[in-house]
Amino acid sequence: MIGALNDARVPIEYIPAYREYALILDEGPVLQLVSFCPWCGEELPSSLRDQFFEHLEAMNLDPDDPRVPLDFRSDAWWRLRSVD
Repeated sequence: MIGALNDARVPIEYIPAYREYALILDEGPVLQLVSFCPWCGEELPSSLRDQFFEHLEAMNLDPDDPRVPLDFRSDAWWRLRSVD
């Protein structure tokens, strides 16, 4: 999977803030989330999208609010908080 993520010819993307993997469809903004590795079939880590928004809501912040802590712009927010 790491090789595919680093290969510009493979339409797959990793979204660190949500811990999600997605196939890029039609070379546009459309993504299809994947739960299993397309090459080996191994289950990928579960998405943290819901937890991401729950944490922001608990802080009374919208995702676009400039007061959102910098660690929420990457995977740092869930790594620092041991979210799983």
